[in-house]
Amino acid sequence: VSQSATAADTPTLGSAPSSVAEGPEYLDLATLRTSATQVTQDTNVATASAYVAHALSDLCFVYAAREQTLGAAALAWTRRAEKNAYGEWVSALRMETRLGAGHAAWGALASGSRVAAIASSESLPYMAPVLAQLAARRQPIVVHAAAQSLDDASCVRSDVAGVFASLHSRAVVLASASAQEAHDVAAVAHAVAAAAQVPVVHVTSGAFDADDTNSVHVLSHSQLAAFVADVAATQLEPAEAVQRALRLFHAVSGRTYRMLEYSGSSDAETVFVALGAAAASAQAALPSIMQESRTGVLNVRALRPWDHAELVRSLPASVRRVVVLSATNGADALLADVSVAALISGANIGVCGES
Repeated sequence: VSQSATAADTPTLGSAPSSVAEGPEYLDLATLRTSATQVTQDTNVATASAYVAHALSDLCFVYAAREQTLGAAALAWTRRAEKNAYGEWVSALRMETRLGAGHAAWGALASGSRVAAIASSESLPYMAPVLAQLAARRQPIVVHAAAQSLDDASCVRSDVAGVFASLHSRAVVLASASAQEAHDVAAVAHAVAAAAQVPVVHVTSGAFDADDTNSVHVLSHSQLAAFVADVAATQLEPAEAVQRALRLFHAVSGRTYRMLEYSGSSDAETVFVALGAAAASAQAALPSIMQESRTGVLNVRALRPWDHAELVRSLPASVRRVVVLSATNGADALLADVSVAALISGANIGVCGES
C-alpha cells in the first residue's frame, strides 16, 4: 500500500492550531476539549464520525477510493495539529485504495498505536482480507465506512454493496443513519473494538444525506475517553461488548440504541427489515403506512455479530411477512440472514427482498 499523504497532512508543531477548521460542518474542538458535558453543535454525518475517530485515535488512515472529499475533516484537523482526547497529536493520512489496503494500519497496530480508518464502502472489498487477519489476531481497529461509491459519471451515489464484503472477516459491523447516530455509533464502535479487541466496521449513511447539516449532541473529549475506558474495563466477546457498550452509552448520553430496533404496530403482519439509510427511510414513511395496514420496521443496528434467535424475538408474534429492503443487490447477504433466522425459528413467516 503506498501512501499519498503530503507534508500538509502532518502536524506542524511550531504553529498555533486554530480551534475550528474551515466550513460550518467542522466542530469547535476547543470547546469539546475543555467541556465536561455534551455540547450541541451543527455538523454533518461525515464530520460527526470523523470527530470521534480523531478523538479516540493516534493514527487515522483515509481510504477514499475515487472519492477525494471523504476524510476532509480529519485531514484538516491534522494540518491544524489538533490533539485527541488523550492529549496527543493525531496523524491523518490519505492512502491509496487497492488490493491489500489496510496493511499500513496493521503495522501501526503492531507499534501500539490507536488506529482508525475512514473509507468509502467501495474500499471495503480491498480491506476485507486484512480485516480478517486482524480479527484472527484480535487486533482492534475501527473503520468508519461511508455507504457510497462513484458511478461511471463520477457522481457519488448511495451504495451498501461493499459493506457486505466485510461480513466474512469476523469484524463487528454496526450501522448508523443520521449525523447524531453517526457520532453515537462511532463512539460505540471504538468502545467495542477496545473491549473485544477486534476490528469494527461502522457503516454511515454516506451519500444519502452527505450534505445535510444538523444539530448534534456531541460528547466531549473527556466523556469519550471515559466511556471507552469503562466499556473496555472488562475484556469481552464481540456480542457481549456491543451490548455493554450500548448500555453504558445510554448512561453517559441518555440516548438508547439496540442491536435490532423494532418500531411500528405491536400486531404488525408485515415488517420491513433494513439497515442504515434504508432503515431511516422506512421509519420516516411508517406513520403514513400504518394508517392503512399493520406494519413495522426492524432497523438492523448490528449486522455482525448476528443472532438468528434475537431477530425473531424482535418481531411481533403476529408477523407473517418480512420484506428485506436494499438499495443494491449487496443486501442479498442480509436477505439470507433473515431467511435463515425465519427458517430456524419454525415460525410461519415468509421472507422476500425488495429494492
